[in-house]
Amino acid sequence: MARADATADELLDTPENERAKACRRLVSRQALKAAGVSAIPVFGADLFINANLLMSTVEQINRAYGLSPAQIAALPPAQRSKVDELIRKTGSYLIGRALTQGAIVAAMRSVGLRLGAQQAAKFAPIVGQAASAALSGWLFKRLCDRHIANCAAVRAELPQLPAPKPADIVDIDGR
Repeated sequence: MARADATADELLDTPENERAKACRRLVSRQALKAAGVSAIPVFGADLFINANLLMSTVEQINRAYGLSPAQIAALPPAQRSKVDELIRKTGSYLIGRALTQGAIVAAMRSVGLRLGAQQAAKFAPIVGQAASAALSGWLFKRLCDRHIANCAAVRAELPQLPAPKPADIVDIDGR
């Protein structure tokens, strides 16, 4: 928890803020990759690739926040049930779960993805491909930003959760 008398600079240097910054940098890089893949004019080719890219990114975010399935399973039963309750409360089904293509597609739909429109845009030469890429990158970033906020909310509610291992946070920053 942040102190009431803390300055803005002190709050910016908290481990939670550093974790969020690292996750957002990761998301920005991955969103650019998703947009690039979506610019390929092959109908449906980007769906599989972007879903795998999204699964990988969400798993890295979960690990950075100490909320991967393995990290949650290692918690004592009382903490584990509190974490599960908070995850249900946030409405996220990407935290602490083994991710599948189906879960990712459901998450995409939850943020308003219209796969048909994004794929149909590819049929218009150049402008359609650019629109498809922009929509894909925006959607990827929006979904991951929502996931980061959900993970941060769960983590803020349970400050007694053990900190993730440094290796889990370093991985997220691409170092």
